[in-house]
Amino acid sequence: MAKKKRIAARSTVQVRKKASATRKKAATKKKKTAKKAPASAKSATNRLVIHTNDITKILGINIRTAQRLLQTIREELGRKKKDYVSIKEFAQYVHLGEEEVKENLSETVLS
Repeated sequence: MAKKKRIAARSTVQVRKKASATRKKAATKKKKTAKKAPASAKSATNRLVIHTNDITKILGINIRTAQRLLQTIREELGRKKKDYVSIKEFAQYVHLGEEEVKENLSETVLS
């Protein structure tokens, strides 16, 4: 008789756990439905500075190679280690059009 009571007690505990698990899932689903608005392409083109992640996406190179490329551009321009490089300066150094670089920047931000 005691064995049957233990089995019955286990099954009720499992049912309670399942019920609470479904409540948690429903709560998390509500949180996931709230999405942020995507960044507009306009904000990407208004940027003046280029970063290493942008260079890796535009040129398809490794991040370390992009860091070295930015460092050489800074050295040629006579800038310090922490100074920024503009999109125009980057485009001139890599022999690409400034508009091409800005278009690729806006595409990488949106995707």
